[in-house]
Amino acid sequence: MDNSCFFKTAKELINIETRKIESFCDTLDKDPIAKKKQITEYIRAKHRYAGVSNVCAIFSLNHRVAESNTKTHYLIPQLNDIFAATPEYLALYDDAPDSEKRDYALYYGTIAFVDSEIAKHESRILNSTDWEKVELEERIGGLRFAKECLSEAWDKRKEVIV
Repeated sequence: MDNSCFFKTAKELINIETRKIESFCDTLDKDPIAKKKQITEYIRAKHRYAGVSNVCAIFSLNHRVAESNTKTHYLIPQLNDIFAATPEYLALYDDAPDSEKRDYALYYGTIAFVDSEIAKHESRILNSTDWEKVELEERIGGLRFAKECLSEAWDKRKEVIV
């Protein structure tokens, strides 16, 4: 399985953020007094991590199993359902050269997934308590950050091709 420039760049950008959050939380886990003083930041970081790592996991999984999912746009069926329900992304995929379809599916499929997750969490904010709202906002922030990483990697991929 070849790792495209897009995949490698996106994975590295997302991993930088996950390592930063893991380091922060691990440091506090080793110092209960500091953790108690920074519990709000710790909990916020954990929810941001949940958003970022969720995107990283779905992105990596789809990359890894792409060749066995050629009939579903190189995506696992659950992600393909979300992708296929987004006509503008599907049209971009259909118009892509065959040699790039796998990356197109991975990018636009993951973006469609992120958008659906953001919408799901935003719909829950209205009926949430203050603390639940903070948790949802942090998770949404993590999702948006991961989406920015994907978009940056996608743009860099275009620069390499041109």
